[in-house]
Amino acid sequence: MITRLVTLVTIVTASTSVPTPAQERFSFFQASTPESVERMLTLAGLRDDDVVVDLGSGNGLIPLTAARMNPRLRGWGVDIDAKLVDESNEQARREGLAGRVRFEHRNAFDADLRDATVITMWLFPELMRLLRPVILERARPGTRVLTSTWDLGSWQPDEVSKDLTPIYMWIVPARVAGAWDWDLTIAGKPFRYTSVLEQRFQVVEGVARTGDRREVLEGATLRGENIAFKLNVTLDGLGLTRHEFTGRVTGDEIVGTVQVTPPDQPAMTLPWRARRVARSDYFAPTGTAVPRKPEESR
Repeated sequence: MITRLVTLVTIVTASTSVPTPAQERFSFFQASTPESVERMLTLAGLRDDDVVVDLGSGNGLIPLTAARMNPRLRGWGVDIDAKLVDESNEQARREGLAGRVRFEHRNAFDADLRDATVITMWLFPELMRLLRPVILERARPGTRVLTSTWDLGSWQPDEVSKDLTPIYMWIVPARVAGAWDWDLTIAGKPFRYTSVLEQRFQVVEGVARTGDRREVLEGATLRGENIAFKLNVTLDGLGLTRHEFTGRVTGDEIVGTVQVTPPDQPAMTLPWRARRVARSDYFAPTGTAVPRKPEESR
């Protein structure tokens, strides 16, 4: 097990009592075991196109081990200790891995994570918790995040390996909170849908409206950029209709398919394209008219 302890430090110059600006929380280095690192990278499910980034890379063991485990992936690490960075780069050169693995003298809070597909951290829990918003802000949806021993607070892991020391893995979720609209043509009839999604990390809830009928989205899942949910809502002229949506989130669009099953009709699969909007018509006035019963609307 690695133990990178965190200390709270206030640097004071020898000549004055004025504090020198410095990061207060950091982890000093103690080497991890190869077995623990291999468990972490095995849970990550390394792929040929992966870019493994280690925040607080120490002696470089995690990116170097990843490069040994997969001869195609790339890796890099950042560490605040320049001596460890130099030693890690020298080790990469000795092993012939310098073309795929590099290390930078950099603060983990300043790391550019846009190209990362796997992010590893083996730091004290407070520091990893401080890095959590950095990862959620900078890493792409679908990036796998792995830690050992300690978790990331209220962000629940997507997978856990509990053999010996716990290993945790999260999938960075796409940002889907807000208002979304889409149109569908079902049995020759056009329908406009408007929805509102709420999000807490990868946990998503939502509601949708079509016409003057509103329903709760069921079974919503979000794994990286892949979203799915179900909707049962009465459509004018068709009746209570089941919808099963699956799509991929790309910025302000969701593109995928929906399987629609109107009553007494076979299921049909339609293209689905939702657009993020500034404000949802879900909140538009409804009026006081009582909806007709489903059998009356067919």
